[in-house]
Amino acid sequence: MADRAWPADWDERKAGRDCPLCAALGRGDNDYVVAVRAGQFAEVWLERRTRLPGYCIVVWRHGHVAEPDDLDPAQASGYWAEVLAAGRAVRARFGPVKVNYLTLGNTVPHLHTHVVPRYLDDPAPGGPIEWAQIHSADPVPAAELHRQAADLRALLAD
Repeated sequence: MADRAWPADWDERKAGRDCPLCAALGRGDNDYVVAVRAGQFAEVWLERRTRLPGYCIVVWRHGHVAEPDDLDPAQASGYWAEVLAAGRAVRARFGPVKVNYLTLGNTVPHLHTHVVPRYLDDPAPGGPIEWAQIHSADPVPAAELHRQAADLRALLAD
């Protein structure tokens, strides 16, 4: 196994220096995601390059926070309610057999949760899925992705 270490700038990343998620919040679509919804606590983004239709990222939107336990109880309750709402919308729209919720932050330590739908024919049925199996080199066609985002937006409407 190769030697691994946290990046030299890890403390700065955790503090929010040059955070790409902070920079993307409130700016809508970009090269990586299509904005679905800005909720009270989080934004929901639909991933452009994925083999798993409906794969979303839910991102804390009130300043840089690295860990979910940094939130006060009301903030945490609101955040997780919005994560679960995104999961319900993904299930309703895409019909996966399972949804995985991944709150990692090992590369970008800004609180965010990957909502990963799993399908009968996905690359790792019944087990953990590797990042390389989730992502696709080619983006989902723009028209289809925007239809999916609109469907999710309607399901998440207050």
